[in-house]
Amino acid sequence: MDSRPLFATTRKKTRIAPWIRVSALILGVGSLGMVIAKISIPTDPALDQRIDLSIADAIAPTPPEPDLVSQSTNNAPSAESPTSTASLFNEDPLPDPAFTLTLPQTSPAEPTEPAPVATTIKVKSGDSLSTIFSRLGLNYQTVSDVIAVGDQAAPLKNLRPGDQLNVEMTPDNQLLAINYQLAPNKTLSIRRDANDQFTADKIVLPMETRLATAEGVIDSSLYQSAIESGLSANMVMELADIFGWKINFLKDVQNGDHFRIVYEEKYVNGKHVDTGAVVAAEFVNNGKTYQAVRYTAPNGKTGYYEPNGASLARGFLRYPVAFSRISSKFNMHRMHPLYHKIRAHKGVDFAAPTGTPIHAAGRGKIEFIGWQHGYGKVIKIKHDGGFETVYGHMSRFNNHLKRGSSVDMGETIGYVGMTGAATGPHLHYEFHVKGVYTDPLVAKLPEANPIPSKYRQDFLAQTQTALDLMAKDERQAAQTVTNTVTATAD
Repeated sequence: MDSRPLFATTRKKTRIAPWIRVSALILGVGSLGMVIAKISIPTDPALDQRIDLSIADAIAPTPPEPDLVSQSTNNAPSAESPTSTASLFNEDPLPDPAFTLTLPQTSPAEPTEPAPVATTIKVKSGDSLSTIFSRLGLNYQTVSDVIAVGDQAAPLKNLRPGDQLNVEMTPDNQLLAINYQLAPNKTLSIRRDANDQFTADKIVLPMETRLATAEGVIDSSLYQSAIESGLSANMVMELADIFGWKINFLKDVQNGDHFRIVYEEKYVNGKHVDTGAVVAAEFVNNGKTYQAVRYTAPNGKTGYYEPNGASLARGFLRYPVAFSRISSKFNMHRMHPLYHKIRAHKGVDFAAPTGTPIHAAGRGKIEFIGWQHGYGKVIKIKHDGGFETVYGHMSRFNNHLKRGSSVDMGETIGYVGMTGAATGPHLHYEFHVKGVYTDPLVAKLPEANPIPSKYRQDFLAQTQTALDLMAKDERQAAQTVTNTVTATAD
């Protein structure tokens, strides 16, 4: 009986000759190469070289099998391992730009809130915040919540016809914000915050002031000529007020007279938003030149002065209202339009639209305020020096005034109307001097004080720019006239 171990006999029977394994590997690799040749479209010399080297490695003699310890510490693949075969085909060649595909990157859509609905409301006569909110479908609680913001929301309680409100709401009619323009550069903004509460802010934008000039020649009336030169009605009245104590614009102005003014224009973010005050003016009446400059003293008092510092103001305004015409002059023998009999007209009637502000002609105390016979709603003011003024046919008074109230010159005391014995809206204005009815258009009134000596240098420094600008325009106008005359002569 054979005494060799069974294990040795079994190993001998199952061993495969090395040359058979090599032949099979060559045959398999050759077959795979045929498949590779059929499916490979681009050719890459570097890839071909790598494949040739891999085949050469495959047909090289098989190295001895490493033991378990060395295999765990040596990562070099063998010819029989799957890693060696995969390396033939898994090495990525350089990408071909013609076959590169980029997929778009997508992210999940985020939910968006509905856009607010913006509405612009123009305030109409009789409107209040409650009526406006009601038209928008907002309840009274919303009005209360807005007003509850406090003093900053107070302007919304006194809306005026013509004002505009910009309102933002959600599509389901919840108020988000309300913006109210207080001035050309100032806006009240009330918004709902993250805590569902309303907060208020005043947004103030910087305002730029630029100086502009205008001039005109009288060919019909001061008012018409000034409007044609681009001035507003208010600026026409301001011009008349400035020179009112030097020139009688109802009697002395004649065709050929001319004027030139320097005035302020207000801009916000480069946009013209308002017209400011006249800072310098010149009026040539019947060949005589009058000039004025505006000056604000360190004590805050503003007035118009001649270039030498003499005041152009008086203790009283010549015209207490911005009027379009004088409908009836002072006349002690006038035929009354309602009673059709001779009745003295002891004042002047200034025709103006209902609601036009009426100003106190001078500083004083209110002696009477109320209703009085044909005067309708009337105010009487007593002034120092024995002067008294009367303002009749008002539509309403300044609510802050009562008998005994002190008023300053120019302060608004009421508004034009046609109460009492009146045929149309106008102000009936009387001027009494020591109890005597006097024509206010010709009455001699005391002058205001000149520039104090302590303000002299400040006055000259503050007014020089406006005077230079007015003089420059005058030189340019003279040059234009000279050129026209020369061209005509030629």
